[in-house]
Amino acid sequence: MKDIKTKREREKAMVSEMIALYCRKKHKTKRGQLCAECTELTEYAKQRSDKCPFMESKTFCSNCKVHCYKPEMREKIRAVMRFSGPRMIFHHPVTAVRHVIETNKKRGYNMKFKRIIFAVLGLICLGLGTVGVILPVLPTTPFYLLTVFFFANSSERLHRWFLGTKLYKKHLESFVKKKGMLLSTKISIITTVTLLMGFGFFMMARKGIWIPCIIIAVVWVAHILYFVFRVKTITKEEAQDTSQEKI
Repeated sequence: MKDIKTKREREKAMVSEMIALYCRKKHKTKRGQLCAECTELTEYAKQRSDKCPFMESKTFCSNCKVHCYKPEMREKIRAVMRFSGPRMIFHHPVTAVRHVIETNKKRGYNMKFKRIIFAVLGLICLGLGTVGVILPVLPTTPFYLLTVFFFANSSERLHRWFLGTKLYKKHLESFVKKKGMLLSTKISIITTVTLLMGFGFFMMARKGIWIPCIIIAVVWVAHILYFVFRVKTITKEEAQDTSQEKI
């Protein structure tokens, strides 16, 4: 009962935040304030949540077979969901991620779905990294590092296959064996991550979304410190010796 009550309260908080975001952007209200229409919708949504008999097993309201909202309110909440749903990760990242995790836990295919997503992301990173071998515009090592991570969390067969490829042995083996990285590899990784994070920081800062900006800044600093002080810089001769030892 306690878990159901907690889930119910979190759902009401989630819906309230989505309506507040919608009202702030669409109705031009100030933060912490709601117009009369959105206030009515918020109270109505909370009442529906309090009376929901499927709280223990349901995932998203849109997947529910029982439409408990009145037609007018249903259209309003749909408009809110369409607008605020994709934006929640930027304005309320913790709430959004927790909501997705909790709702997916109720589905029997959660782990299978997760592995499929990780496998797809791993294949995308593998493709981008391989293109980077030919085109210097794209960095190779950062994408191959992500490939190892995604394959390790999706498919043991894919993971073993990638570890046996020449691409892995040439670009990652020395690092994984904790013998360090080439200076050029370090610079490539740091530059790539800095550009990507800098772009994300700039775009969110323009919108005044400061919490994700702070998170990006902290991650970037930790990234720089790790590769500068924790990862040893090795020469090309040392990297070649690592590959020969494997053979």
